[in-house]
Amino acid sequence: MMEHIISVRPGFGGFDELYEKARVVFLGVPLDVTSSYRAGTKFAPAKIREASANMEAYLMSAGLDVFERLGISDLGDLNIIPTDLAATGERIHKVLQELRKDEKMPALLGGEHTLTYFSARDFKDAFLIQLDAHRDLRDEYVGDKLCHATAMRRVLDFIPEERLIQVGVRSCSKEEAEFARTSKIQAYTTEQVLEDTNKVISEIVKKVEGENVYLTIDIDVLDPAFAPAVTTPEPGGLATVDLLKIVRELGKLNICAFDVVEVAPPYDTGATSFAAARVIYELLASMASSLE
Repeated sequence: MMEHIISVRPGFGGFDELYEKARVVFLGVPLDVTSSYRAGTKFAPAKIREASANMEAYLMSAGLDVFERLGISDLGDLNIIPTDLAATGERIHKVLQELRKDEKMPALLGGEHTLTYFSARDFKDAFLIQLDAHRDLRDEYVGDKLCHATAMRRVLDFIPEERLIQVGVRSCSKEEAEFARTSKIQAYTTEQVLEDTNKVISEIVKKVEGENVYLTIDIDVLDPAFAPAVTTPEPGGLATVDLLKIVRELGKLNICAFDVVEVAPPYDTGATSFAAARVIYELLASMASSLE
């Protein structure tokens, strides 16, 4: 497993439990290949870790320190192959196979959203909850069948439509809208979420209760006012406090893996990386609370 890993210290939060004792294991995936507007996601794992190490690990919302409740380890970054997406995907698969064999929960720091296509293949039995501004349901984009704009369409090659739940979406092409309209995908727009967050969460919980859940968080689900450093900004998004409330509730589900993607650090002074780190902390705290 370690042959394709670049060791990074300090790890997430500045703490690093021994792998053998860890429940949650972080892996950076600095994939930055198919972005059609802004690049820079390869810098995200390092910047999210840096932000996490400069935030309190004690969460007032949960009343606990995540590192006291959860064993958390950080493998470092995957050594990707920028010229070969398939080979990079195979490396992701091999690491996740090892983590699952060792009964660890993968926590992936992207990187562009394409990584979810590769990582979710190891969780075909799970529901996939996608927090995202974009639907990512194009069948191809500028000639590519697999890229950031087609990631969820490709995920549907191995996950049934009814197991994909999209939250916070507010942008798509006509093609995507028509495809979604005739599919069994469950989706909630940003406005629907803001109108009645509790109702949205309740419906999601009812649908996935008792099932494994893979949670993918594209940080552009936030409005650019709160997360400007993303690859494709989309106005009209959630405020950070809204997203934190949502992940606190989703963290109570049977999360089997999660990723945070599409942070592009070159486009701000760190606000987006800090938002991503805080979202992860809230998710971990919720998961820790649910273990009590």
